[in-house]
Amino acid sequence: MTSTSPALAKSLLHFIKVRGTHLDQRCLPYHQWTSERRSIGVWPYSKVLMSRVGHAAQVGNQFAENTSQCINFGSQDYLGLAQRKELRDAVVEAVEEWGVHSAGSAILCGRTRLLLELEDKIRKLLGRSECIVFPTGWAAGFGVISGLVRGEDSVVMDALSHNCLQEGARHATHHVRHFAHNDLEMMRSLLSVERDRNPAGGLFVVLESLYSMDSDSPCLRNAVRIAREYEAIVILDVAHDFGAMGERGLGLLEQVGRDDEPDVIMGSFSKTFAANGGFIACSTPVREYLASHASPHVFSNAISPLQTAVVNRAFDLVFSQEGDALRAGLMNNIVALRSAMVSHGLEVAGTPSPIVPVFVGDEKLARLTSKHLTSHGLLANLVEFPAVARGRARFRFQVMASHEAGLINSAAEIMAVCKAAAEADLRALQGTP
Repeated sequence: MTSTSPALAKSLLHFIKVRGTHLDQRCLPYHQWTSERRSIGVWPYSKVLMSRVGHAAQVGNQFAENTSQCINFGSQDYLGLAQRKELRDAVVEAVEEWGVHSAGSAILCGRTRLLLELEDKIRKLLGRSECIVFPTGWAAGFGVISGLVRGEDSVVMDALSHNCLQEGARHATHHVRHFAHNDLEMMRSLLSVERDRNPAGGLFVVLESLYSMDSDSPCLRNAVRIAREYEAIVILDVAHDFGAMGERGLGLLEQVGRDDEPDVIMGSFSKTFAANGGFIACSTPVREYLASHASPHVFSNAISPLQTAVVNRAFDLVFSQEGDALRAGLMNNIVALRSAMVSHGLEVAGTPSPIVPVFVGDEKLARLTSKHLTSHGLLANLVEFPAVARGRARFRFQVMASHEAGLINSAAEIMAVCKAAAEADLRALQGTP
């Protein structure tokens, strides 16, 4: 292997365009590339948990028999609720009362009383008339845009918006405009152009309260006020900070008054509430329209009663005094991890949040770093081009309230050791001292 080997040099984009009449022939080049990466240990996307989610976990690999005990910064469980007995008890109770399956679309007969209770909790907390729950967070993000936006409408969105939002916009209209990340003046310019193009049409602004690759947020108050100047409809994705940040657990929404809130709030349960599922909080007319026009809601089975029971119980914990204490502990851990990384000479991005991006930069170096992490007892996820910009590869550490100080310090030390080992590997491949 050399530093120009496809295993180190190529990216997913090399395999987007495929040709040929035979299905295996079309997929074979990608299979060969991933096989080469696996053979030299730089394919970090086949990890398998061999134990329950927690601040430490036994980690295996789909293509290997060996396992490692790792400090876990790879799982999304910000308040540590997936580790709580109360939530396991909620599942047992739900099985006894409701069984294991929703057995139908929410628009037909897939909803349960548990689901109505959950939707009521969410809409009251967020001060909205209605809430509609989807089986996954991705489905909620795709559904809210594809369900509300029509072909003649325009969508103006942050360039770093999540895949579900991007796909929803592309599905709904050709008039999708991206502004540079958190650049509200560019957003204003695009809104002006699109409003001039279609004075009476729908104009939508799509934002996130916490961007998961860079750990930063927009100035929501200014963004909403600019949108109002152009009669634009604001959709805010709160997947990563809802429940996990802010004094009351409302994340970025705590920084704005009622007049500066978005028109529609979309979120996910998978980061803080220990379950799959997503939601949209909105007005009554919007909820009724989405219920029959958002295809993931219409044509997917409703969220299961087991997941619904978990979120209901988690919701009660998150928005309680105990939840306040968990958020405070989480923020202490976040600050400690960021400080520990910097003290070991590593670069972290963004502002303090449950996501701590540790930059490596070069994709080759990042892949070689990933080779060392698991064997050194650390689980953190590599994010590389095209998920992020070329040359901006990073490891995304996702912090839990249950991480202890010793684990945090050990994780930073291991990350520094593994990056140094990868730098030596890369120099050897390049033939440089």
